[in-house]
Amino acid sequence: MTPERTRMWIVVLGAIVAASYALLRWFALPPPEAAAPRQARQDNEVRNVEMRVYDDTGKPNLVLLSPRIASPRRSEEYLIETPRFDVSNQDGARWKGQSRLGRLDVGKQLLWLQEQVVLDGTRPRREPVTIRSERIQFDLDQRLARSEEAVEIVSAGSRIRGVGLRADLKQSRFVLEKQVEGEYVPQRKQG
Repeated sequence: MTPERTRMWIVVLGAIVAASYALLRWFALPPPEAAAPRQARQDNEVRNVEMRVYDDTGKPNLVLLSPRIASPRRSEEYLIETPRFDVSNQDGARWKGQSRLGRLDVGKQLLWLQEQVVLDGTRPRREPVTIRSERIQFDLDQRLARSEEAVEIVSAGSRIRGVGLRADLKQSRFVLEKQVEGEYVPQRKQG
């Protein structure tokens, strides 16, 4: 073999190798993606919670129960699953509340109740009363309940509906703000 032919075969073999490599790269499967490193959850979670807040005399004036409470780290807000709570008014009567979802801001002492909110309590003469809405904001310190949604208040002999609520649960006083309509059935006197 002559040196020219040897060079020509080396060039042809080099071209074949380069073309084969290019075709293999072209039809090759893409490399598998590297698994993303797992990030640590940023939530704090507590299950089967019973939280009690006491007044100045040492009596529990708020009890909050939930199967699960979660909070982002370094936050004063807590997401509450199916919260149930119990607060007292000034004459010792209790108000019990529940909803499907809740959010508690510890710094502002506010509890937001959402979806199927029900508050059960008593009026000053110990008459039972129930308040229903889809959203209610509750001030834990002042015992004030507020809503901008449709609200229904049911008590012995009456059913009142309206939009917007301001309720002082300490005094058991309620104000519906607009579109108020109601039904009243007087109770029979016993005698």
